[in-house]
Amino acid sequence: MNEEIEAPPRGRGRPRNEEKDVAIAEATWRILAEKGYEGLTFEGVAELAGCSRSTLYRRFANKAELVEAILGQTSRRVEPKTDGSMPPRAVLLAHAHALCSYMAGPRGPAMLRLSVSAEYHVDLAAALARHGANEQAFYLRELDRARPGTAEQVRNFAFNSLIGAVIFQVAVLRASLTDRQIDRIVDDALAILEMEPG
Repeated sequence: MNEEIEAPPRGRGRPRNEEKDVAIAEATWRILAEKGYEGLTFEGVAELAGCSRSTLYRRFANKAELVEAILGQTSRRVEPKTDGSMPPRAVLLAHAHALCSYMAGPRGPAMLRLSVSAEYHVDLAAALARHGANEQAFYLRELDRARPGTAEQVRNFAFNSLIGAVIFQVAVLRASLTDRQIDRIVDDALAILEMEPG
């Protein structure tokens, strides 16, 4: 999704075990999808992930920190390989496919529940905002590359249309998007860049 995402700082103690990190992330996503942020506990994650609670307490100060870590970790796991020589459309297509992977399974419903819970939990709202701003900056940069000088209002509308279409189809409707459908979503977003502001 975004090559600029930095790994959260490591806590003290032994080096991280990648398999354990994945197990913790998957357990967290599952609990978030089933019980929401309010039902997320370190005890529940530890039980599902097959680790001790102390493992989690050494890594994360609180639930919001855990959620922010798994957002970044999952983003890095699905991130496609792109480079600056690729045209913006190709990069946006690669990342739209990655977003479909990101929102698949329990992660889509979990993200929807997190967005609702963020209204009631300041620390969660801040974690989601940091992650979202990082992701948004990447897409906005590619849209700017596609049509330099586009009005901010139009560019933001194109971004929201692209992301919103994928999230609605994959997270809300729980549908799988075909390559052709993803092409259309990205092309529609690029076409929005031709609009006049207002």
